[in-house]
Amino acid sequence: MSSIYNAGPVYSGIHTLLGLPYDKDTEDADVALYGMPFDISTTNRTGCRFGPEGIRQYGQCKPYHEELDIDIFDDFKAVDTGDFAIPLSYVDRDMDAVENQLYELLEKGVKTIGVGGDHTLSYPELLALKRKFGKVAFVHFDSHTDTWDWPDENGNTLINHGTPFRLAIQHDCIDMDHAIQIGMRGGFGTLEDHDFALEHGMQIIFGNELHEMGMSACAKRIREVVGDTPVFVTFDIDFLDPAVAPGTGTPIVGGFTTAEALQILREGLTGLNIVAMDLVEVAPAYDPTGQTQVVANEILREFLSILSYNKKAGK
Repeated sequence: MSSIYNAGPVYSGIHTLLGLPYDKDTEDADVALYGMPFDISTTNRTGCRFGPEGIRQYGQCKPYHEELDIDIFDDFKAVDTGDFAIPLSYVDRDMDAVENQLYELLEKGVKTIGVGGDHTLSYPELLALKRKFGKVAFVHFDSHTDTWDWPDENGNTLINHGTPFRLAIQHDCIDMDHAIQIGMRGGFGTLEDHDFALEHGMQIIFGNELHEMGMSACAKRIREVVGDTPVFVTFDIDFLDPAVAPGTGTPIVGGFTTAEALQILREGLTGLNIVAMDLVEVAPAYDPTGQTQVVANEILREFLSILSYNKKAGK
């Protein structure tokens, strides 16, 4: 077993994402994790700027993954590089800060896992990915489309957590031949909520459809859509039902269990050419039990396990 894993109790020591070493130097790392404490673009309840800190409180990653039958840290290194410096001033300036810091990490040759923060952050992440790789495939787990038609006073798309993927499509960041959204539900503002995404080639699996088709069938669809294209995976914690993850700003009922989420991630993402991932919208203040942070930690562990598995499989 790798000495990277700290087997001490989760309540002791200095807290990091997944209990990983804190290290700004990614020279020998396969994966760099980073926090993004930002929520000034939320449209409902704020507080997910405290997501990275809250998830770190529960940071643990037991190394043996029984379903994948791997020691995650066997010839595999991941580090917590700390939080991005985000000025929390003008939104445009904040987006530039995230884009530039992620691009610096990508230039070092590591895969990345971002921890937010609100979903606005995926937009500058995709801008950084475009600079590094060109357009990327896209897998989006959520209850909201995040492609809303939300114009500012000049008629341009407003930058907030309801618009990141509309902006990313407008800026040609996503390979729309290999793009899929999963779990959309909860009622929509208008009949046209999904028109923009659909008109640009997005495939969508709505929440009720996912419940009916099952996780394995959905995982198969993900693999068919993405193929071998370099892919960005983004996971909003409100993909899960608020019964299991209430700590989020815009909870939507009718969602999914942790077992279902882990299954679809494991079956849908192993073997794909994943270049970056993120987990967003954890707002610890709305879940005093800490349950949402525990769940978020396990989603991150699944992310890391998949990346480790893919490396061992030569992906």
